[in-house]
Amino acid sequence: MTSQNVIKEGAITAVLYLLVLFLTLFVPIIEIVTLFLLPVPVIVFAARFGGKRAAGLFVLLALASSLFLTYYSLPLVLLTGIGGLMTGIAIHQRLTAYETWARGTVGFVIGLLLTFLAVQGLFQINIVQEMNQAINDSIAQSQAMLKDLGMDFNQENVDDLLEQMRQIVNLLPVILVVMALVLGLASQWIGYRVIGWLEKTTLRFPPFRQFRLPVGLVWIYFAALVVTWVSGDPDSIWHIGAVNVTNLAGLLVALQGLSFVFFYVKQKGMSVAVPIIVIVLTVLFPFIGLYLLRIFGIIDLGFSLRDRINFDKK
Repeated sequence: MTSQNVIKEGAITAVLYLLVLFLTLFVPIIEIVTLFLLPVPVIVFAARFGGKRAAGLFVLLALASSLFLTYYSLPLVLLTGIGGLMTGIAIHQRLTAYETWARGTVGFVIGLLLTFLAVQGLFQINIVQEMNQAINDSIAQSQAMLKDLGMDFNQENVDDLLEQMRQIVNLLPVILVVMALVLGLASQWIGYRVIGWLEKTTLRFPPFRQFRLPVGLVWIYFAALVVTWVSGDPDSIWHIGAVNVTNLAGLLVALQGLSFVFFYVKQKGMSVAVPIIVIVLTVLFPFIGLYLLRIFGIIDLGFSLRDRINFDKK
């Protein structure tokens, strides 16, 4: 493809990106949808023309958005641009769908971290302090409401509730990674559809039953779990870090367990309603459901359960 065509495609991509960015910033509520659409133009361009040209386009988008939509748009550009760039480059390199998702997730995590720094630098807002303040205000309002209604409350219970809510702040790294996983998955899926339409090709995720994580994840999970048991101070950086790793690894292992359920149902010729029921029960009873899925995931990874089932079937 000639450089003139690349410039033309880059200009179209930039216009589309800036249009979606404008809608995200200035049209209420629509950002729920457009946030997943913003990375798509970058994904498509990077997938078609490679990393160097896409990186140049990303720099131009950052400059153009700062000029035309004010520098307040920069955090969004960092978030969606870096994630879209890494996803598109992975597609250009013809990596598998799940490898591409992993690359994109890393990109969105980097984008989220830079967004946090940009928000703090541009707007002088400390997100962690704001979250703690919001928790304190919420508890204070609840106490005032109870007093107005003439109801008594136990201060010890209030302190326990406050401590539990503050644990959410400690889990901020896990929350960021989960957000990156969702953003990466949704934008990659949309990007596949757009690229398939433009290139007259087929890009898709393989069946979920084929989803498999590295075996080492189980050992990371158990190692972090041991650290949470032996660390004495719950406010220490080691304990907080281990709790985050445990929760994130546990979530991924549960995802592996759900994938195993789909695999087992397919291998045994069972009804497709079975995994749907499992998902519904997990949503309704998350503590029990995630715990059981985590057990399935650990057994599947640790004992190569799928390979054994495949061998027995042969």
